[in-house]
Amino acid sequence: MSQRLPSLPELFDLDYGDFADDLYFYQQLAKRTEGPVLELGAGTGRAAIPLAAAGFNVWGIDDDEAMLAHARSKAGAEGLRLELADMRDFQFDLQFDVIFAGMGAFHHLLTTDDQQSCLRCVAAHLSPNGVFICDVRPLLFEDWETGGTAPLLHDWTRPLDGTGSTVTKLRSVRADADSQIKHVTVFYDVSPADGSVHRVTRTVDLRFTTRYEMKELLRSAGLEVEQMYGDFELSPLDGNSEYMITVARRAGKEST
Repeated sequence: MSQRLPSLPELFDLDYGDFADDLYFYQQLAKRTEGPVLELGAGTGRAAIPLAAAGFNVWGIDDDEAMLAHARSKAGAEGLRLELADMRDFQFDLQFDVIFAGMGAFHHLLTTDDQQSCLRCVAAHLSPNGVFICDVRPLLFEDWETGGTAPLLHDWTRPLDGTGSTVTKLRSVRADADSQIKHVTVFYDVSPADGSVHRVTRTVDLRFTTRYEMKELLRSAGLEVEQMYGDFELSPLDGNSEYMITVARRAGKEST
């Protein structure tokens, strides 16, 4: 009998499911409020499900139905409600005290128009004292060397629990410094116990943004920066920071 191969959402969980560095940060912000929380780019529920399990009223949006279906199956009796909407143009009949785009979700918006459209939706759905958090990689943290063929990099090899299979992640990245976009191709090579290899491929384009571009994008949407951090321990953002974590509010609103 042939073994069922893992789906892309299952492989995504194997890749990122154990990343939890940001969860405490989001939980502490959510604890300051009584209103609902909205995650942009909820994916398979890596952040949304733990927040819902902690008792918060969590909504999530994404543009990948397979990812959301996987998240719903994992959430199960937890009662997590995930609403599918495009990150560039979502609309709900309520406002949120916390809206966050975690784990680089904002990178998937490739044009200034898409970024501005998303942030205008954020501003429209943010409660008067609400807070918006955007977590991306800084532009200067990335390698923008161009030219030549993009190398194939080995990220990891891991067991696929309960199957006897292993998965190897390979990655190829081509950088376009002019557009600030990286073209990323990920290969998940699934190796069952019989020695065969089955490849699952995922290709994404990611746009990177400077701190000054981010501030201007937020300003144009009616939001203003409250803080910018370089990691989830709240270190100041500088030229060596691994993350650019922006905390913003409606323009003219003071933090509580």
